[in-house]
Amino acid sequence: MKAIVCLCHGYGDTCTFFLDGIARKIASAGYGVFALDYPGFGLSEGLHGYIPSFDTLVDDVAEHFAKIKGNPEYRDLPSFLFGQSMGGAVALKIHFKQPKDWNGAILVAPMCKISDDVVPAWPVQQVLIFMAKLLPKEKLVPQKDLAELAFREKEKQEQVNIAHFWLIQRLIYSLGTSYSVIATRTSCLVKRLYINSVLNAVFLQCDCLQG
Repeated sequence: MKAIVCLCHGYGDTCTFFLDGIARKIASAGYGVFALDYPGFGLSEGLHGYIPSFDTLVDDVAEHFAKIKGNPEYRDLPSFLFGQSMGGAVALKIHFKQPKDWNGAILVAPMCKISDDVVPAWPVQQVLIFMAKLLPKEKLVPQKDLAELAFREKEKQEQVNIAHFWLIQRLIYSLGTSYSVIATRTSCLVKRLYINSVLNAVFLQCDCLQG
């Protein structure tokens, strides 16, 4: 085994069939691949799609990967993070918490910034913050089943419908999740973007893929 790669999946994703192809490709090149479903995602327990605290989620993922890296079989191997979409933000925050523990990262369309074009006005932000604290588990936007639109393969459509893997089909961002996710990208929910503003603190080797 050349090194280990720890996968961080995106919102509404799972480390099972959703990243299966990527994991197999990396493993076939001689790397050990490890992943987990975040609490409330995939096969993990918890309310589907609900993230009460993004920092707590990051701590859970970091702890899980630390146990893997502490295994005597892998302890001396280089280790890399792989983050897709929201998982890119998870990977970056793990790096900020453990700046010397990783040899590099692969970031695929990482969630680092909210476009200025879609940031709501300050009064709207305050209303949403109030609603998120009042009704954190309510859906932000009602949504129909998207399995047939998201996956062309019948086998994956069936996996989605049976196991409810792809959480967006059942629960578009809850208000509380939206608050937690936006807060990690911004500093106190103002337009100064948190992760975007501290990217100069990233000093590990990164491949960033977009589009």
